[in-house]
Amino acid sequence: MARTLKHLFGAMLLLPALAHAEIVQRQVITAITAAPGSGDVLTVDDDTGCGGRQLRMDAASVGLSEEQYGVMKAELANMIRDRNPLLVRLRACPAPDRAGADAKVEAIPVIHMLRGCDAHCADGKARLYLNHNLSRGEVMEQARYALLLPLPPGKTPGTWQVEVVHAREGEPKRLTGQVNDPDYLRGKLVGTYSMYYPHGQLEMQVEQDGRGVQEGTQTRYYPDGKLAMRATWRNGVQDGEDRTYHQSGKLLESRTYRNGVRADGLVETFDKNGKLRTRMTLVKGQKNGEMLLFYPDGKVESRSLYVNGKLTGPSTAYFPDGKLHRTVTYVDGQLSSESLEYYPDGKVASKRTHSGRDVLRSEQRFSRAGVLIVHKLWNAGGREEGALRSWYANGKARQLIEYVDGERDGWTRHWRADGSVESECRYVADEPQGACTGESARFSYTEDGIHID
Repeated sequence: MARTLKHLFGAMLLLPALAHAEIVQRQVITAITAAPGSGDVLTVDDDTGCGGRQLRMDAASVGLSEEQYGVMKAELANMIRDRNPLLVRLRACPAPDRAGADAKVEAIPVIHMLRGCDAHCADGKARLYLNHNLSRGEVMEQARYALLLPLPPGKTPGTWQVEVVHAREGEPKRLTGQVNDPDYLRGKLVGTYSMYYPHGQLEMQVEQDGRGVQEGTQTRYYPDGKLAMRATWRNGVQDGEDRTYHQSGKLLESRTYRNGVRADGLVETFDKNGKLRTRMTLVKGQKNGEMLLFYPDGKVESRSLYVNGKLTGPSTAYFPDGKLHRTVTYVDGQLSSESLEYYPDGKVASKRTHSGRDVLRSEQRFSRAGVLIVHKLWNAGGREEGALRSWYANGKARQLIEYVDGERDGWTRHWRADGSVESECRYVADEPQGACTGESARFSYTEDGIHID
């Protein structure tokens, strides 16, 4: 009989995991009696996670046939006699009592799985298992967090104290606070609550009123305890100063909100050493005017223009010594026309043209000596079109690949530095036609052009 029960408990563990809340607790069952209608009521030694010392089950609730359920009950009688502990799993606590003849029975929590004790029987505490964002119940094997039940009364009348812990990291706390219902999943966090890193350091603290609406200060900290952010909320929306900090302790950015909307005006950000990094202006919540990016010594790294939140006109970048590095033109937030990139000595490094919605149409790359080393074309759909050509630094041909709408179509040739052909193949719709000579070369872009691997 014991072997049969072991088999049944094992079969129950193979049932598909359900995406419901799950409360798990070690219990010693002291009695079993038939319930009105169908099923059985079990009396247990300790208070359950839902309160009280009674649980219900029937064949359907534990996923067994009537015959299997009868066998399990027979063996369960022996375990009750020997006071053997079992791991009890509930999907949820019942909703508050309703009026009616069956209300008392329906208020008793229903078992959906019983099994022999294992590592989860370390204590008799009931745990509600939660998902990654603490908002929904989860089966024990998949859960990241757990909440000890039943919830004790909170400091504020009509609230219950919450302490959520990490389910698989030695149970350090993750969240502490209060809810306005003894059932965490039906309730709402009210008043101030705190969240913690796994090593115990405070991660975030949020002030709320008794309705669960943000009211007051919200703070966030780095794992080493240094302040990362402090913001002010009123009646559920940001209102006031919002300051973020680097881990060095230096200010990253200061923002001001009015009734949930970021205030217009000058916006500046700073690097980890406190040096000015960016400067721009907000008008009606959008970037407008010139945006500047700075090097640590205060020199301008780039400048660009925004109109109604979109990049418009020329955008220019500079080397640390102030020489021109790159020029790009935008129309309605998209790359347009020709963009140029320069070497530090002022010579052109590359030219690119764009059309449509940021579609790159052509690219030319030049060596530091000013020799064209790469030329490539794309069609309006952004696929390779025409001949991709590359040259050695001395101007001799290095590579030719002919494309039609993104597929090799025509000749693909590679030449050695002495001008002799290294490989050659003719393609139609990306398929080689006949025998190819030499080895198929692989190539990659570098600062000096395309290099053969």
